[in-house]
Amino acid sequence: MAITNAKKIRWAGTVLGAIALIGILLNSNLLGVWAGPVMSMGVSQSGRYIVSAHRDNKLILWDLQEKQWDKLSGEANLYSAYFVPDQNVFLWQDTDNTVTAQTVDGELRKQFQHFPTYGHVISSDFETYLSSDEYWNVFSGYGDTKRPVLKDGVVPSFIGAGKLLNLALDRNNTFFITAGFDDDRSKIADHSPLNNRQRFSKYGGVTLWDAETKQPVAKLRGNSSKTHATISPDGQWVVSADENGKSFAWNTSNPEKRMRNAGYSGLFIEGLPDDLPASEYYDKSGLIDLPKGPHRFTIAVAFIHNSEYYLRFGNNSHFAALFKTGSPWPVKYFDLGESPKLVTYGSNYARNTAIATSPESGILAMGHQSTGGISVYQFDPDELTLERVWVVK
Repeated sequence: MAITNAKKIRWAGTVLGAIALIGILLNSNLLGVWAGPVMSMGVSQSGRYIVSAHRDNKLILWDLQEKQWDKLSGEANLYSAYFVPDQNVFLWQDTDNTVTAQTVDGELRKQFQHFPTYGHVISSDFETYLSSDEYWNVFSGYGDTKRPVLKDGVVPSFIGAGKLLNLALDRNNTFFITAGFDDDRSKIADHSPLNNRQRFSKYGGVTLWDAETKQPVAKLRGNSSKTHATISPDGQWVVSADENGKSFAWNTSNPEKRMRNAGYSGLFIEGLPDDLPASEYYDKSGLIDLPKGPHRFTIAVAFIHNSEYYLRFGNNSHFAALFKTGSPWPVKYFDLGESPKLVTYGSNYARNTAIATSPESGILAMGHQSTGGISVYQFDPDELTLERVWVVK
């Protein structure tokens, strides 16, 4: 039997209505987000927006205020999601290697061709652009201005170390740091950061660099194995931690002086004789009560309140420890929630870029272990609380 025009119109309206409803549901918490796990993310300085790149190459912009998200691309480089400091502009690269800086409203601010990046940062004035390739070579600039900053070997690398060479730039564009995997104890004077004649890099560990000259200032040694580090927004502090449970801090005005941070069972006292009982090597005077759950093996560190407080995230743990810069002792432990499981589970050192903060607004965003959702937290510096304010599964 033939379908009348009126019935066709009603049928079409029903279909369009269903499509619209599906669109609403897909962009709501009811069905969750359809994407692979987060691989890299950034939080805007205001704390309202989050950008994330996912394992299935999706690029998603999240609006914390409106509790909405929008898929911007299905062809994003996994390790390219980054928010530009001091403005609502984010950086990303597509699978054709085009790097784009655009506003949250879609306005194009900058675009250029580049090699496939395994992490990049840019200053608020767009004058300093730093990026790393899969071999942990670091470059400054792009196009005709591109030049190597660190290129002294092919080991360690992303493949060999199982993590990125993480980059962090302070808000004043004074210093930047690199950190990856290293047990080397040599000094800057011993090795050039540009040496194509050697296979094993001497700059795989935590290194402080001058952002203007792009020259190394100090090799900040002490960590071993997979290491993550960051620099405070004001450029005065570098903090690090590694998968062996070691954590250190340096003031950039005196980078040769290293401060060891406490583990969760005490502060290791360096320089003691080797024949003492094991308990004698640890100072426990500044410890607070330890809940069941935090792990000393660290996957990432991130500043959460300006340059005053930072978080240390344990591997295979849903706890974070709060530290105050200048003090080696943990201030508080935060339970981030057992469900959904966070990116910190499963020894995901290659995904520690799925943890991001805005120190200015106190926002922490984290990807989940096996789904494309995120968990978002708000830090209160007066009450020293970290409240989960949004979860998308």
